[in-house]
Amino acid sequence: MASSRGLPDTLVDELWRRAVGGIGPFAGAASVAEDALAATDDDAEAAVRRIVGAHVRLAASSGLLTSLGGAATLVVTAPAGMTGLYLLGTRLAAAVAHLRGRDLDDPVTRTAALVCVLGGDGVELAERTGLDLVNASLLSGLRRLPPEVRAQLDTRIGYRLTSRFTRRGALNVTKLIPVVAGPIGAGADAIAMRTVATFAQAHL
Repeated sequence: MASSRGLPDTLVDELWRRAVGGIGPFAGAASVAEDALAATDDDAEAAVRRIVGAHVRLAASSGLLTSLGGAATLVVTAPAGMTGLYLLGTRLAAAVAHLRGRDLDDPVTRTAALVCVLGGDGVELAERTGLDLVNASLLSGLRRLPPEVRAQLDTRIGYRLTSRFTRRGALNVTKLIPVVAGPIGAGADAIAMRTVATFAQAHL
């Protein structure tokens, strides 16, 4: 029987697999979290702050590298840059979850972390799925959802992530100006990573 899983589900699966397990020199979330914990004398919240700072700096650096070069490399760098940004954001959310004692093998943790990667859009999708985030936390609300409904939310998250590859038109236009593009891309990516951190610290 053929799989009915499409690109949005595959994107979610791959982001989580690579963010948690790592790939090549890109360390996985638990490893990053444990390193931060060791560097802060086992102070979990200090480790969270350390990870947030490191990921914001990485996002700014990636934005600069993928934005420089302008129109000549626009087609190649825009998808790579955005993929890298979401991979970083997913690892950041997963690392925060790990430091807060969440099980990264738990599908509820995965969904909650991916909601945080989308920030306000993710919360909106969660509420549309039926979560009451006024009277319940994100994690407890997700845990009360039937598995099939939570899976639908995962798919919607994948669709929203996919759509974002074409929703940064204003930023992509700036990439046609080689030198100016770098600082703008770096700043936007750093702000995006800070937003992920804010939601992860609040909800995980």
